[in-house]
This record gives sequence, C-alpha cells and structure tokens, in this order.
Amino acid sequence: MRKNKKLKLVCLLLLLVGIVSIGSYVYLHRSSPNVVANGGGAEDTSFVKNMTDEELKEYLQEKADKSKFHLKLDTNMVFNAANEVGTVNILNPASNQYGIRVQTRLEGQNKVIYDSGLIKPKQYVEAGELKANLKRGVYKTQSTVTYYELADSSTKVGETAVVGQLSVNN
Repeated sequence: MRKNKKLKLVCLLLLLVGIVSIGSYVYLHRSSPNVVANGGGAEDTSFVKNMTDEELKEYLQEKADKSKFHLKLDTNMVFNAANEVGTVNILNPASNQYGIRVQTRLEGQNKVIYDSGLIKPKQYVEAGELKANLKRGVYKTQSTVTYYELADSSTKVGETAVVGQLSVNN
C-alpha cells in the first residue's frame, strides 16, 4: 500500500511539472499582435497619412460637431383656444447638421397633441395647431425631439425629451 502511495505521488508530481512546463513554454513563446494601420500588408504605407496639428484639430472638431445636436425650443406653448393656431417657437439653427421633429404629449399620456413635422437646419416654426381639443388651463407636457439625417430623413440619429407646459387661454 505504501508503494502504491509513492507511485501516485510521483505521478502527481510529474503531471504538475508537465503542466508548469507547458504553461511556461506557451507564456514565453507567445507572439505579440501585428498592428496594421492601413489594412494592407505591413510594408504598404500608401494609405497612411501624417496629419499636421491643424488637420488633426479640424478633423476632431468635425467629429465633435457631428456628435452635437442643437435646438432652440420654447418650452411654453400658448394657444388662445385649442382649435386655433398657437405659439410654439421651434428653431433648428444653421449650426445643426440634422433635421429635427418635435412631438408633444401631455405628461403621463401617449397621445401626440402636437407634431412639428421635419424641420431642417435654418428653419423656424413659430406657430402650430393642436391635434387634441383641450379645455382651458395649463398642462404639463413632454416633447420628444427626434434628430434625423438630412440625406435620409428616415434615418434616426438620436432623441431627447424636453419638459414644458402648454397653456390654453379660452
């Protein structure tokens, strides 16, 4: 029985030495990744371009500008009566690179009560009509502003929510 234990112990030690040896070999002989900047072979640098500081600055600014959404929205919509044209005041500034659409709902409800349609950069919506017959009063609203690519107005780029109020005077 003692001989059997020694044999098991020797086998276990040999197995452990083997695992450590293989692991060490793999660790020491692994290769570092070959990074290719231009997608071709490492020797082909025809697609690689050095940028001046000014070119890099312009490139980064262009990327930053495209990631920003600009909007001027009066959060206080005013209507003399629900069935009359009222003041909405939405501006898509020239600095914006996207078309916008504003859809307004009463707080806690899903029904759209105002829809601006697509507003392109340098366009301004001063007045609009409600899609609901509301009684006189002041209502809390939530407007969903959706941003679209100009080249394809069905391509949604982003969305944000704006809290406001709507007043119906009569």
